[in-house]
Amino acid sequence: MFGLSIRPTFQIPIGCPKSQAISVFEAVMKTKKPESLYMVHGEYSEFHLEDHLHRLWSPHLSVYFVDADDPTACKLIGRFAPRPNLWTLIWIFYLALFCCIFFAILFGGSQWMVGHFPWGWVVAVPSMILYAALFLASQVGQSLCHDQMDLLRNRLDQALTQAGLIGQ
Repeated sequence: MFGLSIRPTFQIPIGCPKSQAISVFEAVMKTKKPESLYMVHGEYSEFHLEDHLHRLWSPHLSVYFVDADDPTACKLIGRFAPRPNLWTLIWIFYLALFCCIFFAILFGGSQWMVGHFPWGWVVAVPSMILYAALFLASQVGQSLCHDQMDLLRNRLDQALTQAGLIGQ
């Protein structure tokens, strides 16, 4: 559905100006119940899952309107992402592993240039394996929550259809 992406993203062309699309979409979103599943703030909106559906890898859907090249149209960009607390943890791991790899390669290269055993490279290899494992874990998590991504996308499509922004 989305390929090898950490945060799957999609675009939907909307056939009216951005300001009109936002106002119509916001009016429809404010009628959605329960309010805890739908958040709208200007050009940005979020779709969430019910508490009983939440798993560790459960996503939420963020959508926002952007101007298109044509002044009489706009685009809606949607992005699936893990909950913010999990997303922060993932990026802390990515950053730590990247720094470890970067400095281990630099340190190993320096050791090699002065004729010593480049043990820094020995640290870089397991770090690269962990980096790849984290990416693979994100792909597994996405495949496990594919049903929830479909549910959130269907809720978005339903709201866009009710607002008259996309066809039936």
